[in-house]
Formats: sequence, structure tokens, C-alpha cells
Amino acid sequence: MKKSNEIIPVFGSRARQPETLSVETLKSTGESFVSYGINVGDVVEFPDSKDDIVAVEQPVRAGSTAKQRLLQVVKNGKYTWLSLGVLNRTDAHREPTCAFCAEMNELPNDLARIEALYGKKITVKAMVEKEFQAFDRATGARLEGQTTKRQTPVIEYV
Repeated sequence: MKKSNEIIPVFGSRARQPETLSVETLKSTGESFVSYGINVGDVVEFPDSKDDIVAVEQPVRAGSTAKQRLLQVVKNGKYTWLSLGVLNRTDAHREPTCAFCAEMNELPNDLARIEALYGKKITVKAMVEKEFQAFDRATGARLEGQTTKRQTPVIEYV
């Protein structure tokens, strides 16, 4: 996937301004928030090279220090964003949610995951229910000792 000639809008940008991420910044790992996910049947194409990477970081709610990281990808033939947290997702017990996420968890940071996916495509064949850490929806505060069951993708290479 080649870089788009235009930066596509990020949902909520007026209240939660996204900031462009450098390749250097991607050598760390961001928070595991997933607002731009992948569903059954979606096909996601990754950048071909470092020159094609477009990534941003955006607060998860207005005034929050917690930020999600988004990577520009092509999903189902259209440029869009993908939450980087979907690639190495773990459940409430810190276990990867699928074999693909286990593979991505072995890599040291977000940039290494993107590099491992240069020019590749992924899809979702099924969704499974897993336990995840519970958070207060109004404040975003972690609810210690509480979990919630949610559907999560089983990601595979195309």
C-alpha cells in the first residue's frame, strides 16, 4: 500500500486533536485502545515501506492523557485508520487474543510490528468472546478486579 496523497480525517478530531507520529516515536508501544478495528471479512493492507507510514496519536477522550495510536491503511479498498492496539491485543489475563496477536506480541514495539507487516494483508475469519479489563465508561478509570466479556477478532494473514 502506497501512502495516500491526503491525510484522511480522524473521528473526533475537533475535541481530540490527533498528532502525527514520527518513525522514532513508533519505536515505543502505545496504549492498547481500539477504536478503529477490523471485523469478519475485512481485508487490511499495510504500508509497503517506512516512506508510506502515516501514523497519529489521539487522546481517547477530551482532556485525557491516555492516547490511541492509529495507522493509515487500506481496508476493503479504501484508505482508513487502524488502531495499532488491535495488532497485539491481550485479554484481561494478559494472554494474546489470537495466534496473530501472539506473534505480534513477540515484537518489541509498534514500529517493529508495522515493519513485519510491510506490504502484507490481514483479515478476520471469526470473532471470539474474551474477558477484558473493565473501565468506567464516563471517566475511563480502570475498575480494579473487574472484567467484561467482549467479542474480539481472530486475525489471520490473507
